[in-house]
Amino acid sequence: MATDVRSAAGSDVSVEREALAWMDDPYAHFGSSVTAMQSLDRDHVEAVQLAGLNMRLADRREKIRTLGKLADAQGIGTLASIDDVAPLMFRHDIYKSYPVSLLAKQRFDQLSTWLSRLTPYDCSQLDVSHCQSIDEWLTVIQAETPLDVATSSGSSGTCSFFPKSKKDYLFFAKSIRPQLLQTFGEAASDADLHDKIHVLTPLHRDGHAASGRTGQYLKQAFAFGDDAYFHPCFDHKVSADLQWLAARVRAAAAKGDATRVDVPPALLARRAEWEAEQKDMPAQQTEFLLRKTRELAGQRVLSMGMTIMLHSVAKRGLADGLRSAFGAGSQVMGGGGAKGVVLPPDHKQVICDFFGAERMRVAYGMTELNTMLLNCEHDRYHLLPWVIPYLLDLETGQPLPRKGRQQGRAAFFDLSQDGTWGGVVSGDLATIDWDTPCACGRVPVAVEIDIQRLSELQGGDDKITCAAQPAAHAEAMDFLTGTGG
Repeated sequence: MATDVRSAAGSDVSVEREALAWMDDPYAHFGSSVTAMQSLDRDHVEAVQLAGLNMRLADRREKIRTLGKLADAQGIGTLASIDDVAPLMFRHDIYKSYPVSLLAKQRFDQLSTWLSRLTPYDCSQLDVSHCQSIDEWLTVIQAETPLDVATSSGSSGTCSFFPKSKKDYLFFAKSIRPQLLQTFGEAASDADLHDKIHVLTPLHRDGHAASGRTGQYLKQAFAFGDDAYFHPCFDHKVSADLQWLAARVRAAAAKGDATRVDVPPALLARRAEWEAEQKDMPAQQTEFLLRKTRELAGQRVLSMGMTIMLHSVAKRGLADGLRSAFGAGSQVMGGGGAKGVVLPPDHKQVICDFFGAERMRVAYGMTELNTMLLNCEHDRYHLLPWVIPYLLDLETGQPLPRKGRQQGRAAFFDLSQDGTWGGVVSGDLATIDWDTPCACGRVPVAVEIDIQRLSELQGGDDKITCAAQPAAHAEAMDFLTGTGG
């Protein structure tokens, strides 16, 4: 990041310099110490966060034109408080706001222009005229820019394209290691900082989908690039095109006619390939994890996956008389929703019994955040200081008071973001007790572990109300989608 430290009248240059360090490389700033990161006084943290927000806005409003339109239309310049950034937060669905017809028509040049309006990196001049698939288009961007665009599975029927950079991805992977391996209140050991650790993931080796691409960066953060320490279930790339096909099949089925799928014929011909992969995947993942528990006995391992899948594997293994014998310091990390399945009260203990972990770590995160949040000993997600949490009123989109126990739509500003603006309004309902310290001793504000998808609570349709002025939001969206100047 090339932002200069700019001091407003009366501002504290030392605070601004600290904010700049948090934005550039907070792990270097804190010596990779989780204890140092999570022991800061809240008033000091919020002062640094506000300084960082102002520097980020000054820098990015010129480079991300959609942000500039939104700020200019509302007359927003310097932010006087942390809450003042709320009208500039991007809704999470902005990253799938492109006309879907552009994918069907393979207009990757126009998609590049759309994407460039959401990131400081210009993709609009890339030659993508030869691209005949989403995978080819994203490979060009990956090869010729600092971006490594992350795609979603498109559960709503439309895939998102989030302009994550290579720096963002590596930062994301690095955020997991210290939280998993270090004990709060104790100095990090040499092994925690420098030992190679096996990464066991029931997903794909690579791909443009965040679920596939993340593994390559975890391999760097935990195994320092050693492929012998990276163990994906599927030894091929997950296809963004097949994910889009799946999304359009779901959209067609929701409309009552699963035969009318609006994708290019060449992709539609791969439908049987996708259906076969989906049918076989759960069994392959289970057999993979059971096999690896034997092969990696005695090694320090990070096992990760959806909690519901880890529980299924653990039950199967224990019933068959199997139990992992991973080495000391191994970790098991779950996450994700239960997809309508009610897990038994002892599911975490079952998982720990099989994987040989002292306790199960549960992760909360999203593609739009660089920092994964892990549960503490008292099952709360503590924020790292460069991630600013917000709870928004469900009706107005305005920030709820940063005091007392509040429940609302979760939103975050991630000061470490390189590929985009940093502010995102999620689709999650979350609760924060701003005033009650956690018994674990960590100082930062914590999100309670019971986070729910608003779309599930509202019958599948999440209507997001922005804090932005309606006319300003409409103008910015018109510009983004190409109908405004």
